[in-house]
Amino acid sequence: MKIQAYDVYSKIASGNRINSAADDPAGLAISEKLKSQINGDQKAIQNIESSQDLLKVADGSLDSVLQDLGRVRELAVQASSGTYSSDERSIIQNEINSLFSNIQNNVQNTEFNTKKLIDGSFTNQQLGVGANGQGTEMTLQDSGLEALGLDGFSVEGEFSLETIDSAIQRVSESRGQIGANINGLQSNLNNTRVSEINQQSAQSSIADLDIAKAVMELNKQNILNQYKNAVQELQADQEEQKLGLLI
Repeated sequence: MKIQAYDVYSKIASGNRINSAADDPAGLAISEKLKSQINGDQKAIQNIESSQDLLKVADGSLDSVLQDLGRVRELAVQASSGTYSSDERSIIQNEINSLFSNIQNNVQNTEFNTKKLIDGSFTNQQLGVGANGQGTEMTLQDSGLEALGLDGFSVEGEFSLETIDSAIQRVSESRGQIGANINGLQSNLNNTRVSEINQQSAQSSIADLDIAKAVMELNKQNILNQYKNAVQELQADQEEQKLGLLI
């Protein structure tokens, strides 16, 4: 009886229903599998959140690129007027060149964990999004001047606004794709979090001890033991009294 009580006290102290394989062999096996799945879900959540952060960094940089391209278009529209002299067009081109320099620096310096994102090198990158190692491939479009068709663009000679409009459309499409990927990752993240919660609940129901119930059962057992001891003492007293009468 003392061994049984010690076992209950040990479980209450640990909060675990299963402290060794002998407590519940089948339950232990299921519990360990669930723990592995929970750990996988948690790592998947970290990977998904990191992927979202990466995409948000890229999106922020592309937003800056779009702002600069918008200003380039304004200047190109301005320069398209025949009222400007060649010197004035040269001044306009200087500002355009400055904006192009900003775009190129932005493209070259946009990184996440040392990985460049929008210079065309981030292609077919595997991002882990599943608890069992599942991944998804992701490519971020090159947003450099050459890729946008703006390398060598100048308002000092013949030019077309369609060149800038095409570049703006390309960057806008890249941002749209990034937004779709962020939303897809969010859906995956929500599902993985639900899976983790459900796995945690299942694992807890198998491995965790119902402490209130255990304490109640322990108190009940203690009361029964006390009652048995009291009965035994009473019986012993009665036997002594009988022996006394015989003597």
